[in-house]
Amino acid sequence: MAPTDKELDGISLRDAYSAIRIWYQAHIDEPLKNGDVYRKNSAPLVRALPAASEMSDIEIVAVFAEVIAGRLEWAYEKCGDKMAAYAKAALETKGRSYSLTPDETKELQTSDLWRFLKR
Repeated sequence: MAPTDKELDGISLRDAYSAIRIWYQAHIDEPLKNGDVYRKNSAPLVRALPAASEMSDIEIVAVFAEVIAGRLEWAYEKCGDKMAAYAKAALETKGRSYSLTPDETKELQTSDLWRFLKR
């Protein structure tokens, strides 16, 4: 079950990212009935996720894009839309979408996470 809107109201990018990172790293090795290909394909990204204090806002938004519409969607089988709820609430707090501008994408290419992200 997803957290309530009240629980997520005003959540920061870093707090939401931290919750997402902790959940994915705790569940990456659990087998799935459906979507296991996505879980396996996303394992390098999940294992490479650094602490929030080491991330730029753009890197966090890119990870949120993976949660909402990328290879990290497999969480829906394990926890419903909880991870997406965290990502969407933080993006709403920040007043932005998970889509990156061309300049943000160019900046992201210097990130250690770049090789793990869906493009």
